[in-house]
Amino acid sequence: MAHGQWTLLWRRRRPWLIAGGAALVIALVVAFLSGSSPPRTITLATGQAGGMYARYGDEYATRLERIGLRTKLTPSTGAVDNLQRLLRGEADVAFVQGGTYSLVADPEEKIRGIAAIYFEPLWVFHSGGAGLRSLSELGGRRISIGPRGSGTEAVATGLLRAHGIEPNARNVERLPNAAARQQLEQGRLHAAFFVTSYGDPLVLALMGRPELNLLSFDRGTAYARAFPALTPLRVSAGTFDLRRNLPPEDVTLLAPAALLACRSGLHPRVVEELLKAAQAIHGPGTLLDPPLRFPSREGLDIPLHEAAEVYLVNGQSFLSRNLPYGLLRWTLLARVLVISLVIWVPLARFVPALDRYRIDRHFTRLYTSLREADRRLAAARDIGTLETGLAALDRLCEEARPLCDRMPARRQRDVYDWRVHAVFVRTQAAARLAALKAGDAG
Repeated sequence: MAHGQWTLLWRRRRPWLIAGGAALVIALVVAFLSGSSPPRTITLATGQAGGMYARYGDEYATRLERIGLRTKLTPSTGAVDNLQRLLRGEADVAFVQGGTYSLVADPEEKIRGIAAIYFEPLWVFHSGGAGLRSLSELGGRRISIGPRGSGTEAVATGLLRAHGIEPNARNVERLPNAAARQQLEQGRLHAAFFVTSYGDPLVLALMGRPELNLLSFDRGTAYARAFPALTPLRVSAGTFDLRRNLPPEDVTLLAPAALLACRSGLHPRVVEELLKAAQAIHGPGTLLDPPLRFPSREGLDIPLHEAAEVYLVNGQSFLSRNLPYGLLRWTLLARVLVISLVIWVPLARFVPALDRYRIDRHFTRLYTSLREADRRLAAARDIGTLETGLAALDRLCEEARPLCDRMPARRQRDVYDWRVHAVFVRTQAAARLAALKAGDAG
């Protein structure tokens, strides 16, 4: 295609290209300000194999899969390990234990809380007979306080130090739950700490062994004041198993809350879906958790995610309530398209109008110059003035030629009208000039 044809094509389509380009820029700005679409996949850090975090992780994954959000489960050693995975970006969401957030350094506030979801008591099983009434009596005994990086280790460490026992002593082991249970049953451990739900099979299994006893924290109020993350729970005899009368007597347990935590940048729609799943799983309550108590902000010691705060105070957003998650992924695109159309339609009308205004200004200037030239020629009374005026009119026509050549085809009628009027003015002036010359010659 010749250069002239390209130029003509550009002139014809320039208004629409300008409008389209402006709409595209606006759409990109809207997309940038609106954030990203909800993800298809998230990673959920759970806990030790066979533990309650792992079991609840399966439940969350199943529910989220139903709405189209694939959930990859990642096992860990426990709460502190999970918090570190969130900090490193290795997980999007994690189960953590109340009171453990202060154990990790988060100066950039990369971690956010979603909700407290249930109580997970501290169980201290021991073989010291029913006479064991205080943790201080475990000094010098071989005990296990949970694996490193676990919430169990965090709680046990604080409690042991409060009772004058150094948690780094040689007799203090850090065994996984399964290994601690085995050694406790074999008599190789005097006591073992576990932080888990009463629904963990490990709890009922150890509670049912006659040679083992469950420590009761009878000074529950004092413990709660010293450790704000721990809530005293009074459990009556037979609560967990009426037939076997488990526990065999009333006990007081210390219970941190299990929490859902996430990366600060987790998409708000994912936070809402996690809370909807939490309501379905934990809302009905358990033998230890009152109905409708969870999910809750109470017991959450991690800065709350903005979307979680809105959900817990006001309920679901309009989009989350009325659209399935699969469609929520397309709301950003729909928003961009709608806003682009709203802007592009008037813009598509405005740009051609602006182009017409620009061309009309050119013709207004040409006709203004032609009118001034006509007045000067009409006022001329001698040959010299007429010749000067005609020369100026000829220059005006030459200067207007490039402008007229650039005019689009739809305005060529205006171009020819101006040329006809310019010729008309020149013809009249030339006739007067000829008459004056003829008179002088006569």
